[in-house]
Amino acid sequence: MKNPFLKTNSLPGLFALGALALAASALAQLSEVPPVNMGLWETQTTGTASGIENTPMAGMAAMFGRQHVTQSCLTPESWKNDIQGLNSRQQRGCTLSNVHQDAHEVSFDQACSNGMNNAHVDILIDGPESAHGTIVMKIALPNMTQPMTVNMTMSSHRLGSDCGGVKPGQGKMIQ
Repeated sequence: MKNPFLKTNSLPGLFALGALALAASALAQLSEVPPVNMGLWETQTTGTASGIENTPMAGMAAMFGRQHVTQSCLTPESWKNDIQGLNSRQQRGCTLSNVHQDAHEVSFDQACSNGMNNAHVDILIDGPESAHGTIVMKIALPNMTQPMTVNMTMSSHRLGSDCGGVKPGQGKMIQ
């Protein structure tokens, strides 16, 4: 999926941004008309990770507790790319269920047939220039001794119509 949130060097940031990308893709799949205005968006995420406390990845859990701030440029074309990205994920064995959409909320569950990644997303659309929500991901990889649960909260708002140096399809880690 080509989503601006996926360009970062921070592993917790990648999890956070990947989850947000999943949410953005689901929004796109549910409605081809974006429920928000196009332009430069800033998203703050915080989260926790459990299930990795007694593993070599234990240090990563503390990094999830810090706030991560990203910027992304949302355009009609990047919105369309998110739709195509979600379709690609579904062809690789991931499905959406419990899908709900109205003017102010989008929620869904995603399950992948390999059993390694499941998510629940609940995004509240405050208006055409802001949204907030929660994302819970359960990740079970073959090299992990136990599944990891990532709980994320996010808040996103539009900064303006000019994306400046942030190109569509790429994201910028601010913090």
